[in-house]
Amino acid sequence: MKILKNNAFSLIEVVIALGIFAFCIVGIVGLLPIAANSVKSVTQESNANNIAESIAGFWQVAPLGSSTTGGNFTMGNFTVGNFTDTFNYDNNGAQVDSSDPNASLSMDYDAQGLSGYPGSFTVNLTFTWPANAPSDSPTLNTRKFNYIFTKWRR
Repeated sequence: MKILKNNAFSLIEVVIALGIFAFCIVGIVGLLPIAANSVKSVTQESNANNIAESIAGFWQVAPLGSSTTGGNFTMGNFTVGNFTDTFNYDNNGAQVDSSDPNASLSMDYDAQGLSGYPGSFTVNLTFTWPANAPSDSPTLNTRKFNYIFTKWRR
């Protein structure tokens, strides 16, 4: 009598394998929105870093007279000087109005002269994203930059 070898999978083995595969796929698909939000947040933080460095660069090249007299100095679409304001930026880092639906990043800008130190300023930049998120939103992110700049004559 000849014994036949059965090299096939049984129905129960196939169903168990498909169940394990489906369980793994559902877990991976469930992580996709979390990963997408993380990428978006990292992009906004990168934009915040770039904008902060640009503002620091503006302060470094601002003419001596603009800082020592307390006046404002305009470079492109940004003013360097003694004031407090809020600016909004889109995903590309371009400045937009607060009503613009593309506003994705908000920056609170505060530059004040240091009392007792002529020509010295403290500049505080606070970035938040999403731009119009309420303060109690679980998706709200904040990044702060603090600079001190001094302009003096030799």
